Amino acid sequence: MREIRLTIRPFVFGNGKFAAIKVLEKAAESFGSWQVLDREYCRANDEKPYMKALRTHIADELADLIQSACNLADRYDLDLESAMKRCEIRNRDRGRYE
Repeated sequence: MREIRLTIRPFVFGNGKFAAIKVLEKAAESFGSWQVLDREYCRANDEKPYMKALRTHIADELADLIQSACNLADRYDLDLESAMKRCEIRNRDRGRYE
C-alpha cells in the first residue's frame, strides 16, 4: 500500500450550496472519466498511446474533486486531517488494509 500526501490550498468560490454542489459535479465528472478509462483499458491493456492521456485526464478530474471537497471543508472550518485519521481507523477495522 502506498501513502498519498497532498498539499491543497482551498479557495472560496460561490456560496456554501455552490461549494457542496461542486463536489457532486466533480465526482460525476471523475466517474465519467473512469468509465472511459476502464472501457479503453480493457480493450488496449494500457498499450495504446492515448491511454496516457486518459490516465492524465482522470487524474486531473480527481484532483478537481479533491480540491472541491477541500474548499467545502475549509468553508465550514472542518477538520479533515482528523476525519481522515478516523476514516483510516474505520477502514482498518473493516480489514481493508493488509
